[in-house]
Amino acid sequence: MTPEDTWTIVEAPFRPALARAYEGLFTLGSGYLHVRGSLEEHLSDCPQNLQYTRLPANVTSERFPETKVKWGTYVPGVFGRHPLLNLEMINLPHFIGIVPFVDDERLDVERGEVSDYSRRLRLRDATLVRTLHWRTQAGKTVELRFERFVSADRPHLCVQRLVVTPHDDIRLAIQSGIDADVRTNGHDHFTSVSCQPIAVDGVRCRILTDLGETVEIVSHLRGSTDWSVAESERAVGRATARPVSAGESVIFEKRTAVCTGRDLEASDPTALLQSASRATYDELHEAHAAVWRRRWSGCDVVIEGDDPSQLAVRVAVYHLLRAHVPNDPRVAIDPKGYAGDAYWGRFFWDTEMFLLPFFLYTDPDRARTLVDFRVQSLAGARANARRYGYAGARYAWESAPDGSECCPNWQYADHEVHVTADVVYGLVHYARAADNENYLRGPAAEVLVETARYWMQRLDWRDGDSGPSLLGVMGPDEYMPISSNNSFTNALVAFALRAAAEYGAAGGADQAELAAFAQAAASLPLPRADDDALVLQCEEFPRLADPSFDRLWRNRSRSFASQVSQERLYRSKCLKQADVIMLMMLDPDRFSEEEAKRAWTYYLPYTTHDSSLSAGVHAIVAARLGRDQEAWDFWQRGKAVDLDIDHGGAAEGIHIANAGAVWQMIIFGFAGMRTAMQADTLTLHPRLPAAWRRLTFPIVWKRTPVQISVTHTEVRIANRGAAPLAAGVVDEVRTIVPQEEEVWAHRR
Repeated sequence: MTPEDTWTIVEAPFRPALARAYEGLFTLGSGYLHVRGSLEEHLSDCPQNLQYTRLPANVTSERFPETKVKWGTYVPGVFGRHPLLNLEMINLPHFIGIVPFVDDERLDVERGEVSDYSRRLRLRDATLVRTLHWRTQAGKTVELRFERFVSADRPHLCVQRLVVTPHDDIRLAIQSGIDADVRTNGHDHFTSVSCQPIAVDGVRCRILTDLGETVEIVSHLRGSTDWSVAESERAVGRATARPVSAGESVIFEKRTAVCTGRDLEASDPTALLQSASRATYDELHEAHAAVWRRRWSGCDVVIEGDDPSQLAVRVAVYHLLRAHVPNDPRVAIDPKGYAGDAYWGRFFWDTEMFLLPFFLYTDPDRARTLVDFRVQSLAGARANARRYGYAGARYAWESAPDGSECCPNWQYADHEVHVTADVVYGLVHYARAADNENYLRGPAAEVLVETARYWMQRLDWRDGDSGPSLLGVMGPDEYMPISSNNSFTNALVAFALRAAAEYGAAGGADQAELAAFAQAAASLPLPRADDDALVLQCEEFPRLADPSFDRLWRNRSRSFASQVSQERLYRSKCLKQADVIMLMMLDPDRFSEEEAKRAWTYYLPYTTHDSSLSAGVHAIVAARLGRDQEAWDFWQRGKAVDLDIDHGGAAEGIHIANAGAVWQMIIFGFAGMRTAMQADTLTLHPRLPAAWRRLTFPIVWKRTPVQISVTHTEVRIANRGAAPLAAGVVDEVRTIVPQEEEVWAHRR
């Protein structure tokens, strides 16, 4: 690989069976607007208006309708109501279509004679470029170059360009428009659709959703002065045709603006296009690329000696940057990174545990948006608690933008309550990492108190027990549905209660309540085996059935859950993902090395890693335990989740929590950086993989920008801020003056 290859994802040649995986991987977005990487000309016999009934199911093992490609246009926060699945993010009208015809023959990369096909997502400037040679049935050859970007500088704007260069004299025609005949998970959320031509070169589509939201999309075309109109019930297009001589290059542009009724500022797509009309394609692209250069300068992780790993981390960071919605705390980031609607565009515990750390340690202002999302959705959390008969606030397992619970599956909605404590963990993590303790006495204080009030009513006191219990809960391991005193849940709830006891006076709690919060936190048990050395996942775990993996899990390339019944999952010692191990990742100093090793050797053989959230946690803990080969193996597994195109990859959208875990594996695992929840001073315990010569990355530590470089023999920490910085490698702490660097000799 060349250095530029580590900034580029390449599809070559085109293979229909992999089209959806590349669509997800090639998603472009500005935060406000996201578009899957679908082909401009589409494929034949692949309608996007199929209606079907998607039922509540275990998404990990769910099978989706077989389609070659899947259009996707998403504006975070634009939701509709599904008849069975509650609120879901809507797939909006498709506007990227540009279809070339040569002598009345339509381009079809699946059926036509295509050579030199290459599609590249340039991560550095978030630009998708496709080139190919097309030989028509009449024997004429044409070179095509498609480009597009969703502007980071003008977030409502998508800009496309097509360059056509024939080797023979041809008659070239172009069709382009907006198609609103789309569905979301088989359901039609549009109550009205209005499509019409505008001006001499434009088209407009206005839709009204089933929740009363208005979305308007306007496209303008450049490259011809003679555009005819083609209209249908839910689509509108323009077409032009002209003779083109051999060797002559013809350029077409398409500029599209998308606006919705939920925009924070009044916006009109026609006005937005008009404001950009005097800028050339290159000028618009340069402004877009400049934003991306600034983004990368604050978060690019450089790995020397391992190009595949270098590419993997840049892919992960690209999607994290793309998916974040700047300056809009009404939404967070959905589990598919706005690259698909399989998880309905809702918000999970992924926000706090897997996504927030990347932003906390690279751009705390962006992180603030994610924690503010939980604060602004407190009313919905209160409503959730009332619906279950409790006081206080209960955060949703699958949250709508207003905080209301949308999960249609009872076992998750009713029992996966640890998310309420995870939210508090995220608020405190932000306050410590951003050096903003006032946040906990200000905007977050009411969340701390209201969630603590919920926990006080959710606790049970069993006869004969000396303290409270949390019964009927599901921890991170979703294959254990109704358990007693799940260790992860109890530990996080105790943490949340302690936070409420410390800061709750600012949120309206009186002294009696504060004392009760503290007492409950101190009394919640962490169950252990009889020898006290093994932290139990829950009280019931040792008495569950053996999972019989050798007999039942025949095909290890597919999830265990896809090969056995849910009933068997729920009665067996099989873990979907890290549970106790995740607790030990978050709070390593609470457990001795012997306890961590015992948990590792006990739980790992039972863990299926059916969840994309599992590999990253295990890699970090393995690195801390000095299990270098296992850490490396889990790194390889985790970094491949979206890049493993042959096994589906990002076909249903990016596994955005795993993208966050990719970054965490490097920073918290191999660089060994302690989080602000684990250390007051910037501290590293590096265990660099043998294949890596050097690891370099920037972070922000309590508002101080820092540059870190790790090799197998030394660690360099540069203070790029304006105040002295205390930093340490293993147990040696030094003070680094502003704009200076300290070097530690280091051998693991």
